[in-house]
Amino acid sequence: MDVTNLKNTLLTKKTTDYTFTVLFLVIFSVFIVFAIKPSLTTAFSLKKEEKDLLKVDKLYEDQIISIATIQSLMEENRSDIPLLYQSISTSPQVNKMVDDIQQAAGKSSFLIKKASIGEVSLFQSKKKITQSLKVTIEGESSFDNFSKFTEELFNQRRLKTIQKVIISRGIGEDIATQSAQLKIKLDVEGYYL
Repeated sequence: MDVTNLKNTLLTKKTTDYTFTVLFLVIFSVFIVFAIKPSLTTAFSLKKEEKDLLKVDKLYEDQIISIATIQSLMEENRSDIPLLYQSISTSPQVNKMVDDIQQAAGKSSFLIKKASIGEVSLFQSKKKITQSLKVTIEGESSFDNFSKFTEELFNQRRLKTIQKVIISRGIGEDIATQSAQLKIKLDVEGYYL
């Protein structure tokens, strides 16, 4: 094949159309790879980021609503906050606990024969864990007076629970009457931070 024949074959309408099409596809492919693909990648990553931000926004909105609710509850109960601090003290306050028990016993005619105080931790934790102070009381009383004693204990400001109660008949008491003296042993527990 000679050069002129080759030149004529290359410059034919069909060949130039195919060459133009091939060159167009090559340039378009390069354009897609270097111009459109990064834009599409950015668009998809922005869409994912938008979904993530909407989730975070919802989470923050829920937290703000919770904080607002707590704040409104604090405002409503602001006058009662000192009562909370009186119910659970920041130290054991053993003398206050014993005094509360003596006052309740005096008001209800509960005769305390013996009282002992359990172990007290004076170490203050940074975590503010609730600790307890246990007072074991042995005494004598009628059932009605014992009921009044427990009621007096529970009506006091400092939070107390009765962990254990042992009630037995008094010495020489054969007949069970309302005024019969009972031997009572109980564990009273007070709380502090």
